[in-house]
Amino acid sequence: MKVQLTAAATLISSVFFPIAANAEDVTLRFSNWLPPTHLLSTEVIEPWAEQIEEVTEGRVNVQILSGLGSPESHYNLVKNGVADLAFSVDGYTSDRFVLPYAMRLPFLADDSTTASVAYWRTYKELLEQYNEFGDVKVMGLWTFGPGNIHTTEREITSLEDFEGLRIRVSSDIVKDIVETLGGSPMFAPASEVYELISRGVVDGASFNYDSITSFRIDDSLNYVLDIPGGLYRETHYIIMNQRKWDALEPRDQEAIMEVSGEALAILAGNAWDRNDAIAKERLIEQGYTITVPDEEFLQEIETELSVLAEDWKERVAPMGVDGQLVIDTFKEHIEQAEQELN
Repeated sequence: MKVQLTAAATLISSVFFPIAANAEDVTLRFSNWLPPTHLLSTEVIEPWAEQIEEVTEGRVNVQILSGLGSPESHYNLVKNGVADLAFSVDGYTSDRFVLPYAMRLPFLADDSTTASVAYWRTYKELLEQYNEFGDVKVMGLWTFGPGNIHTTEREITSLEDFEGLRIRVSSDIVKDIVETLGGSPMFAPASEVYELISRGVVDGASFNYDSITSFRIDDSLNYVLDIPGGLYRETHYIIMNQRKWDALEPRDQEAIMEVSGEALAILAGNAWDRNDAIAKERLIEQGYTITVPDEEFLQEIETELSVLAEDWKERVAPMGVDGQLVIDTFKEHIEQAEQELN
């Protein structure tokens, strides 16, 4: 019996003690479908992963993997535990994410950082209770910089210039904008825009400034209608598998959230703003025509697009959401963030 107990003790020691010794060491698998050179990869995701390792003193590490699926599949990849962490764009699955539409409306913010901070604060104050993200942990939310319509051959100086324009769009908000202004939207990923333009399939595309240069289509486009506050913006998120989050030690959860949430919104916002400024300057040097509408033209655009907010408020009312309150709260947080950050 003594021998048996000793053997059992040896077995227990060899099997369980090593696990216990490493129980605090966790590796989180981040599925990243973006190119490794994209600014969100190099200036947001990778630095954030390093911050997590630092603040948890190495107990939690992030392993960044090439995308395990299409961009729109990443919510389900995380929810189902195929990946522990992922980034994606709300607008790619707009049927699931109805509420962020308000943060994508026109004319709201001149930069990414203030809009991103305002988005996170609005989410925590109002949107989180509606649980659109379901069974995942929301680690961060942000928007990219002001997006506008870039064209190949037609400078847009009046509403009539929108008529018949075939514009590549990336989400529901841009589709609605283009249709409302008289154009024809065409959904396509950014990676296909160069070919669409070269084949004459589209007359332009919706982008922020950085995307024009990062996707190397600056030689194919010549004009942009630069709307104060942006014609739109896209909203982004990083999420984590809920079970994986719940398994972390409380001290590590607390430490990770110190570099997530609003801190992550600022990290991403600063990256977008910095690169948008660089790209805009480069386009100007190349002879790009940047058209800023006069007050009369801008007022005409605002009047035409006012229907977007009204339609969205009607759409979310059955969810018990006060749409006007959401929009007003987002605007208030933008003003607060501008005062705090600028």
